[in-house]
Amino acid sequence: MVTEVTVSSTWHGEPPAAPRSAVVVAPHPDDEVLGMGGLLIHLHEQRIPTCVVAVTDGEGSHARSLVVTPAELRRRRAAERLEALRALRVDPDLVRLGLRDGAVGADEARLADALEALIDPTTAVIAPWRHDGHPDHEAVARAAQTACDRAGACLWEVPIWAKVPGPRAGIPWRSALVLSPDVGARKRAAVACFATQMRALGPDAADGPVVHEPEVDAMLNGREELLWT
Repeated sequence: MVTEVTVSSTWHGEPPAAPRSAVVVAPHPDDEVLGMGGLLIHLHEQRIPTCVVAVTDGEGSHARSLVVTPAELRRRRAAERLEALRALRVDPDLVRLGLRDGAVGADEARLADALEALIDPTTAVIAPWRHDGHPDHEAVARAAQTACDRAGACLWEVPIWAKVPGPRAGIPWRSALVLSPDVGARKRAAVACFATQMRALGPDAADGPVVHEPEVDAMLNGREELLWT
């Protein structure tokens, strides 16, 4: 019998204190993997109870499509998330809030209330960076900060789109989880599960991929930076 050996990821810089539980907040299906896939594996290895909060169902990713409806996108992206979590080999609890894709800022107070109900002072809330460059991501970060302030929990912010080269300022990360080759491979396999986002749905420009190959490569740079307090 062959025994599978997993080499764990390692921390670069001062690691945050290990929480007793964790809540990973994903604005859209794929963010929990693109931004936090390695952290999900790390939390699983440490046997830290983890919940993924799916803020939206990602129905707005192809708003002008003539080949897929928002309802079909909701169904497909939810299935992609489950497939991706299996590829990571993690099994977190899942809470779907169903807020409006592209309009999380309008529901920021509702999101903060929902998150506050899930956490306590021993929880680490993991959310996109507040300057990530996507309005839904930044609204999620603000709501997560509000919930953490109320509950006395700690917030770990993770850049996702901010990792893509562009005009944004440098990321003032405090810690970085350096992914082992095994963890990196599992994360890449999980990202590939999001076919609606990584591949064209049809020939029209409105059905093109949402995350292009160079952007995926930038996000999958072998490390997950954290800003935490």
